Amino acid sequence: MRRPSIFTATILIFGCLFLSPAFAGAATVATAGDASVSHDDAAGTWTLSAGGTNLTLVIDANRDFAVSSMVTPSGTSWVRSPIADSIIRVNTQTVALGARSAGFALRGVTLDTDDQRLQLNATFELASASLRVIRHYAIASGSPTFEVWNTYEPLNESPIVDDLNALQLVVQQGNIRSLTGLKGDNADVAGNDVFTLQQQALVGNAVFTIGSEARSSESFVPWIAVDSARDEFYLALMWSGSWSLTVNRTNNGLSVAAGLGSMSRTLKGTPVDGPHAVFGAVRGGLPQASDALRAYIVNGIRGGRGFSPLVTYNTWFAYGTNVTEANMMAAIDAAAGVGAELFVIDAGWYAGAGADGAFDFDSGLGSWTPDPGRFPNGLRPLRDHAHDLGLKFGVWVEPERIALALVGDSTIDEQWLATHDGQYGTEDSAIICLSNDAAKSWILGWLTTLVDSVQPDYLKWDNNLWTNCNRPGHEHGASDGNFAQVNGLYEVLSTLRQQYPDLLIENVSGGGNRMDLGLMRYSDVAWMDDRTAPSSHVRHNLEGLSAVFPPAYLLSFVTDHATEPLHDAPDMSLYMRSRMPGVLGLCFLIEDFSEGELATLSHEIDIYKGLRGVLPNAAGALLTMQAESTPSPEWDVMQISDSGAGSSFIGAFQTDTGVDQINVKPVGLDPSATYSVVSVDTGLLGEASGADLMSGGIDILQSPNSAAHLLIVSREQ
Repeated sequence: MRRPSIFTATILIFGCLFLSPAFAGAATVATAGDASVSHDDAAGTWTLSAGGTNLTLVIDANRDFAVSSMVTPSGTSWVRSPIADSIIRVNTQTVALGARSAGFALRGVTLDTDDQRLQLNATFELASASLRVIRHYAIASGSPTFEVWNTYEPLNESPIVDDLNALQLVVQQGNIRSLTGLKGDNADVAGNDVFTLQQQALVGNAVFTIGSEARSSESFVPWIAVDSARDEFYLALMWSGSWSLTVNRTNNGLSVAAGLGSMSRTLKGTPVDGPHAVFGAVRGGLPQASDALRAYIVNGIRGGRGFSPLVTYNTWFAYGTNVTEANMMAAIDAAAGVGAELFVIDAGWYAGAGADGAFDFDSGLGSWTPDPGRFPNGLRPLRDHAHDLGLKFGVWVEPERIALALVGDSTIDEQWLATHDGQYGTEDSAIICLSNDAAKSWILGWLTTLVDSVQPDYLKWDNNLWTNCNRPGHEHGASDGNFAQVNGLYEVLSTLRQQYPDLLIENVSGGGNRMDLGLMRYSDVAWMDDRTAPSSHVRHNLEGLSAVFPPAYLLSFVTDHATEPLHDAPDMSLYMRSRMPGVLGLCFLIEDFSEGELATLSHEIDIYKGLRGVLPNAAGALLTMQAESTPSPEWDVMQISDSGAGSSFIGAFQTDTGVDQINVKPVGLDPSATYSVVSVDTGLLGEASGADLMSGGIDILQSPNSAAHLLIVSREQ
């Protein structure tokens, strides 16, 4: 919970007052680190500055609201047309926010401040539509990123707002980067459809459109970047449901619009927030944009809460639902023995699970009590045993879904369940519609009981079904069930986060169906993909997703795969190190390993722990083409860098044995500094200036021992 400063409290106590009389001429009115807000009364403008980039807004009672400029340290002005950066669709009318000709009137500006984050709030009213709209802008120290969203409040009537827009801008021309989504459980892995970085230039009257009709990253990740000669612009929606993003080429630049898909919401007394968006521009290219976004994620979205990547053992692929107190105690012993730091019991621990086989976790959903036959003492003994061995302990849950067989015999009201055109979505289970306050209270009730009784360190929050609810009688209309569900999810997670601030939460949604910045506010790590092998597929995912998400958020698992067996493994280092650019997970029967195999596992885990100091504050940079399952590049190389500490590690992975070396050019080094380059296998390779390393590169040679090479690049003090 942020504590407002004295300045913030004063502004809020006196209400929505115009601040201009107090700040005649250009004046800085608030600062937080390198972030600041200034006001030019004569010009009628407000300027938000952070990370070296300045965003200037026209907010004046006598002028139309507009974003007039966004200028980076390179001197590039990214805003090509001074327009309102939000469109309002209300009562069948479409108007630009703050347009005086449409009847908008500016009512005031306020500021909220804390140590790292500043927020400007501009209030507009459209009396003819009985609507108040508050446009919010937030910035955080250290990142040239701007977070924006609207709050919609009814005045005397109940206006209807449609297709809630988060942001519209006209920006510089450039190549558009995007990132495909999970593409479903049956996506063509061999065709490299999943989490693939794409790039294209719009020609003529071409239109670029991406989005989702259900969960955020089912088809595309809600993010784009635009690459110009000197800078990189980036935009991401903080939204976990349906969304739309469109780019049109104009004579003046690229017209970008981002927000929700088709929907309609009737406002009934309670303010409603639209989706948040973050955007910015940084000098440099995609690696610099990824680092800037990472910094804002930590300080702007997560309130300074960083990342703690833990070597994670998960039971699912090894045990399925065949979990008992006895075999889990043994599994905890084995996981601790090889150096795991977190043990997570996955689906199947609750009463009713496994009725139709070892991997049937749908049966029993909603009971949320440990199976008394398999766990006669509950789950707390497992947690205590893990703690005794120095491990954290986690538990799998799927709070948004329930087995239909339990509805008649439980405290669940069938009227809470989501339907679309009268259908639940599957024959056996249903989504709980989170528009209902009683349903949310029920979920929070059993979650609180579970957490209080077991006292886990970690919850794995899964979601394996989605329904855009249009059931009559719910607290939403025919078209805004998706909107209501996502907001209900955020409300439940926010309450859980406030009640248990130290609880780690994993984001998984049938794999990576909800990879977005909205869930990063509440979750600490994300399982990227249920297809967690072969290693080339895992690297492909890491190399794509790290353009948007910090590598320390991205979790994948080493599993025993038909093409990459862990017993008598042809290249155990390759399998383990392919997961090390993110969060290293283990999911196999450790008890079956020989002493030699256990020693190899422990050695690789120790290597990861040695590299991991870079990860919590690191961003990723892809130095080659993404790894592909087929056809594959000869080598794929990724750099993980903590720019503040001046340290990086590079993972280089050889696929074509006929190409016995590669020259790798690191990025983001200080040209004038001296760096050491160390191989985790052979030791010190040498020292060179940052300029020499970035221009001349590092020659990596084929090894007879492994196709995976890890280099540590450290700035000398």
